[in-house]
Amino acid sequence: MMKENIEDISRFLKLELVPDVKINNGHIEDNFNLTIKTANNIMDYVERSMTETADKVQKTFETMASNITQNLEEIMQKSSSNLNALQKLTIDNEVAIANDFTTKLNNLVAKIDTRMKQHEDFITTSVAVCAEAFSHMSRGTVKYASLFLNSVLIKGTRPGSEVLDPKSGDFVVPPGGDGIYHISYGALIDTMSPRTGMSQARMPPRFAVKSSQGNRITIHEASQIWATVGVKNQYKDLVPASRAITLNLRAGDIISLEQINNHAEQAYRLTFCVHLVHPTLVSSVTWEKLPISTVPELNIATTYVEPILQDFQVGDLKPTNTKPIIHIPVMSPLQSPKSRFVGGGSAEPSSPEILNPHSMIGGVLEGSGNGNGYE
Repeated sequence: MMKENIEDISRFLKLELVPDVKINNGHIEDNFNLTIKTANNIMDYVERSMTETADKVQKTFETMASNITQNLEEIMQKSSSNLNALQKLTIDNEVAIANDFTTKLNNLVAKIDTRMKQHEDFITTSVAVCAEAFSHMSRGTVKYASLFLNSVLIKGTRPGSEVLDPKSGDFVVPPGGDGIYHISYGALIDTMSPRTGMSQARMPPRFAVKSSQGNRITIHEASQIWATVGVKNQYKDLVPASRAITLNLRAGDIISLEQINNHAEQAYRLTFCVHLVHPTLVSSVTWEKLPISTVPELNIATTYVEPILQDFQVGDLKPTNTKPIIHIPVMSPLQSPKSRFVGGGSAEPSSPEILNPHSMIGGVLEGSGNGNGYE
């Protein structure tokens, strides 16, 4: 029985197990070679992918840096251009404002100068004249012996001739002397008649202011004075009287004091005064209108130019290399697993003492007392 078992085992080793071991060795070598090849492919893939990714990242950063540089240059150029345009616009507007202000200021100064000259003319225009006569008796214009006040200035200049002529008794409004005049006079009126040496009784004198304005001659009744009272004493019958009137006169108007009664008694100590209280110059002066302030026209056109920036997009950074294909070796079927020594076949053992053929491979009979496979 032992011989047959040994032959079976020998046959199993020679025909099944040894060939399977050789095949497994071949598979192990193939797997080793395939593993090395696969590892090399993986390393090559990783290296190429990393190189490609690094190139893409570098190119992306270079493109981004180039776009940033171009955008910064564009912004700087547009900012400089906008600043220069704004500066030019500001300077132009400043020049326009200065020119407009200078023109308006010069115009205003000229208008104010004209007005100041007009005011100066008013201030330096004054008329104040007074004349006196010891006595007057006849009807008509009172003549005077002298002028005791003669102050006449028209725009700061004295007229070439007297405005009140004592010989004629006429006051003539000088050119530029238009205005409101205060006219006053006074006299001592003799109310006693007849006096020694006179055969006929005489009337008390009656005085009034006369004005000649163009073709209109007026005896102003409101300016009249006379007297009808006295004492029967030819040396004590003198009555003082005076009157004043205000008239609006223009250049060339004539003012005089008139005695309007026939056969009048004498009057003594006559005075006649004309005073310009308010010059008007309504016939020769038009007030200069001061200019109205206006806003200068400025150039407010928009000069800002928007910078054109280069758009930047990050491309796909994934590698484009083809992943390596992992080849798994195909193992041919082994013969030994089919053996009854390995797979537990149904063939009956040649000896009833052999219970487990696998124990023969290990060199130990299962259940034996000495563990060497022999009785």
